[in-house]
Amino acid sequence: MTSISDPIPLPESVSTEDDLNELTPTRYAMERGLLVIGERTELILVRHAQQIRTMAAARRQGGPGLSELGQAQARLTGQYLAADADATAPISAVYCSDLNRTVETAGIIASAAAPGLTPQPTPALREIDMYGRASGDADVSPETQATAGQKFGRTLRWDAFPNTEAGADFRQRIHAAVREIAEKHPNERVLVVSHAGAISAFVAELIGAEPDMFYFPGHASVNRVFHGDDRFIPQSMNEVGHLRARGALTF
Repeated sequence: MTSISDPIPLPESVSTEDDLNELTPTRYAMERGLLVIGERTELILVRHAQQIRTMAAARRQGGPGLSELGQAQARLTGQYLAADADATAPISAVYCSDLNRTVETAGIIASAAAPGLTPQPTPALREIDMYGRASGDADVSPETQATAGQKFGRTLRWDAFPNTEAGADFRQRIHAAVREIAEKHPNERVLVVSHAGAISAFVAELIGAEPDMFYFPGHASVNRVFHGDDRFIPQSMNEVGHLRARGALTF
């Protein structure tokens, strides 16, 4: 008897590279325009896993590291991407923001999905600078935070928060950072570990969404885009099945 966990046997693909010649010009233009076929770079954008949420951890240089659950989430994502790489192509480079939670997440994932690769910390991939934390001026009253939070809830735009990096500037910073990575690795698969707001801002800029943060990537979630012909094409958002199946999904 076949159990539900047994892999379903699949027939060989009915198409090959030679079959590209059989596509109509219109179909070829669609598939190439959306980077389904031909040369492209695949960027795997992963949010850091769950961090330690204590004041002491928050004050640590580089911010908090991962909780025990976060470490498990990162391992699950590493295993997920390792199996994914077996079916396509290996990951050739690993980038992350330079904060502790992303560096740790990237290291754990890379050990499974890209063994031998060292994550490259990249400050431009950092989360949005809220309330002037980067300058050390982040002592904001609860009343100010409550008012700003209500405005953000209505607009989903970062400009709701005072003394915070402008939403348009944040979008451009993340977009430029990801583009630079993509252009360094033509026709490769690259892992980029960043933050929830950063990943959502990147996708928002990509599709022209009005909100800066229109979805919330789960901890250690996988989000994919293709890059080629000087453009990005989104492929997936918030892949979390590998986490949900183990009861490990958090936000």
